[in-house]
Amino acid sequence: MNVKTLKTLFVMLFFFGTTQVTKCQTSSDLERYDIIISELMAKPAPTIGLPAVEYIELHNRLPHPVLLQNWKLNVGNTVKKLPNITLDSCGYAVIIAQKFKEDFAPFCERLYTLSSLAITDGGQSLTLYNQHDAVIHHIQFKKEWHSEIIKQEGGWSLEMVDENWPCAGKWNWDSSTDPLGGTPGRANSIRNTLYDNDSPTIMGVTMTDSLTLRVHFSKTLSNDVLEQEAQLQTSPYLEILRIQEVPPSFSSLDVRFKNSPQPNVTYQLIVDGNLSDCGGNPYPVHQVASFGSTSPPSHNDLVINEILTNPSDNQNADYLEIYNRSSHIIDLKDVKVGYGGDTLPQKAVVAVSKGFQLHPQEYAVLCKEREITLQQFICKEENRLIDCDSMPDFAISEGTIHLTDKSLRPIDRLSYTEEMHYDKLLTTKGVSLERLYADHPTQDENNWRSAAESAGYGTPGYQNSQSGNAESEEEFTVMPDVFSPNNDGFEDYTEVLCKFMEEDNRLSISIFNNRGHPVKQLANNVLCGTEAFFRWEGNDDNGSPAPAGMYVVQMESWNLRTQKTVRKRKVVSIYRQ
Repeated sequence: MNVKTLKTLFVMLFFFGTTQVTKCQTSSDLERYDIIISELMAKPAPTIGLPAVEYIELHNRLPHPVLLQNWKLNVGNTVKKLPNITLDSCGYAVIIAQKFKEDFAPFCERLYTLSSLAITDGGQSLTLYNQHDAVIHHIQFKKEWHSEIIKQEGGWSLEMVDENWPCAGKWNWDSSTDPLGGTPGRANSIRNTLYDNDSPTIMGVTMTDSLTLRVHFSKTLSNDVLEQEAQLQTSPYLEILRIQEVPPSFSSLDVRFKNSPQPNVTYQLIVDGNLSDCGGNPYPVHQVASFGSTSPPSHNDLVINEILTNPSDNQNADYLEIYNRSSHIIDLKDVKVGYGGDTLPQKAVVAVSKGFQLHPQEYAVLCKEREITLQQFICKEENRLIDCDSMPDFAISEGTIHLTDKSLRPIDRLSYTEEMHYDKLLTTKGVSLERLYADHPTQDENNWRSAAESAGYGTPGYQNSQSGNAESEEEFTVMPDVFSPNNDGFEDYTEVLCKFMEEDNRLSISIFNNRGHPVKQLANNVLCGTEAFFRWEGNDDNGSPAPAGMYVVQMESWNLRTQKTVRKRKVVSIYRQ
């Protein structure tokens, strides 16, 4: 081979190599979801087959190789600068801590290391950024993404099911089924095609400042959402200056107005047209969300309206329902939920850190596990249910729940016990405790009752099955006068309402059967103001069901200025099948 031929060959090889490198380098300027986090091992011990090593797997969804230069990975709040990573066409790369490289090398060919990794076992956010600090992929995983509880204990990785739904969250992740416990650097063991026909819906709104409305959706939106045909407008009219995506999850939009919303005016945000989710599926939408300027919460503006402290199947799925009994909008980012303690909670967290405007006479439900609550109860308004996994765990038998403002000033407080439930229930598991009257004292035990069986033992997000309805101008009323104590949600108890012209009254209330024998004492020398109410569930003083039949409710009352007064009313207890 002569010199000229060698030179020609050398030039050809040089340009061929340069072309390949250049192609790989220019491909590093990628779009969202081109590179995804496709698998992670958060709790590697006890081991199944892989070494006890945490790892994060990256997957290239493109049909050509790419070079990731100056990329970053956020593990929780810790920023990790990634080494230069080469990904083959549709290939994989695995990231581990440097000290485990030798142990893990036999299980993965394309291995990259960091000084440390430290993934939280229970779950945290993982966000992949490109060289321009743009979010390429984000997940907020929890250990509960393992559908089998035994695999939550360790040794099994979490794998993405369908790479075409990279932002679908828990729905698109589950435990590896590989005998080693994971598939680092190769195709996932649970890879499959998923289908989803649910359109993105508005889950809540909040004002991030005086001019910006943040709109939260149920799904992550397409990365070209700003170019789609969906139209946003308000009624009354507010001029919209711009609309922006909100990283890293991209399930929210910021709507910037030219002028601030006027105080004491309720606006409607109207979304019309098409919205696409991250899978590229367009959905025709017409949705309306109310918003306005908010006021800081004061004492009794919000009340605890329903609680579940003993979920079914031993699931960590407590919930707390809040009702806005005020005349103004309150943002739940300005509210804290606390537990334990007397005047101040032992632990308190922000109710909804991302914000949620709660309008007058509306409900919001804070859920430890929203998906479980949706499965176990009839939820008529799903957008009223909000994930709040940081909410304190409520003890089953008794405890104290606080609502406070951000400065821990009290808004409402409930000390509950199991005895507040319907006493004929065989178990309180999966049964919520409902408030009867929003305007009656929270701590009055007569103001709480077990949710009705006919309502599925819970009504998260809408009117309680056991809402009280005793309204009367009479001084002494028993309503209804015929009731059936069977917890079916229809006239399960009778209410005794007492009204007085003056303060500082004492009263006693007793139930007698048709032979004049005492059956139940509802009140004994109780001090009350101008109004009091009591509840009779058809039981006797021993807690046993009283026989069906007619009874007499007798009230004796007196104060410092009058003689004793005795009033009587008849009531009938029946047992409906």
